[in-house]
Amino acid sequence: MNQGQNASPIPASWRPGADAQQRSEALKERVYVTFTALAVTIAFERDVEHATIEGAALTLLLTVAGTLLAVFVADVIAHMVRTNVLPSRKELAHLTYVSFGSLGVLLAPMAILGLTALGVIERAPALRIISVALVATLIVVTLFAVRRLRVKPWLKLLVLAIMTALGLAVLAIELAVH
Repeated sequence: MNQGQNASPIPASWRPGADAQQRSEALKERVYVTFTALAVTIAFERDVEHATIEGAALTLLLTVAGTLLAVFVADVIAHMVRTNVLPSRKELAHLTYVSFGSLGVLLAPMAILGLTALGVIERAPALRIISVALVATLIVVTLFAVRRLRVKPWLKLLVLAIMTALGLAVLAIELAVH
């Protein structure tokens, strides 16, 4: 992987040159971050009368950034324990990309919160739309993950169905809380 590939805005899981290890790491982080963003969104939706859009956006951004920073630090430390040396420039670029490449999960939620700040969407429906968008993100991430698997199509569908069911279960829990 050359330096130009590391700077790519395209998630490692979608880049043609990414190997299976890179794709799996990037997809794993994207799933973690999406579930984290979903949990924060649900928490804000529970207290929508007292929540502000600015507070929701800042909390979502800080939570996701903090999660990714923790993942990055953990990956660097794990690399040092595994290899007994600091990561090389190339390895550090890879770790940075895998960790922070998942910031793209915030695009839809932040756009929706922006529309809410402009008065286009009310707070409660906006938070619900964000939850649905995040579940859709989980499904799309899983779809990209299973498309390259060398397994029978029914197994791909099973994995996709499981992730869809988990996302829908989170939404059901959200509705049950209200």
